[in-house]
Amino acid sequence: MARIMIIDDDIEMTDNTAAFLRKQGHEVSVLYTTEGAVRHVSEGKPELVILDVMFPDNPAAGFDLARNIRRTKGINETPIILLTGINQEFPMDFSGKDIDPDWMPVQDFMEKPVQLPALLEQVNRLLKKP
Repeated sequence: MARIMIIDDDIEMTDNTAAFLRKQGHEVSVLYTTEGAVRHVSEGKPELVILDVMFPDNPAAGFDLARNIRRTKGINETPIILLTGINQEFPMDFSGKDIDPDWMPVQDFMEKPVQLPALLEQVNRLLKKP
């Protein structure tokens, strides 16, 4: 199936999501920090990135990382799903309507907690798999 990279500091949620996607036949790698993430994405060449927004060192790190991926040759076309609980933490009402090629350059926005079958549906859609 596909190579997927999950970048999220929520270890339990990330490990559960990775296990679920592996059961579906995907090869999943995990990062718990955004530090060095552009290099890891460049080296690993995932077909899809699932990315959190908030990290302990920077509550907007996922937004920054998405923009850095878009500026990096060789990975700038990699589909990104933002999977985040930002709206639970900050009352900003982010959603898919905020997807923008400059500010939020991702293909999808999903709220935590996510139903894994719904996430799989979006993964398959972005990977163009039935």
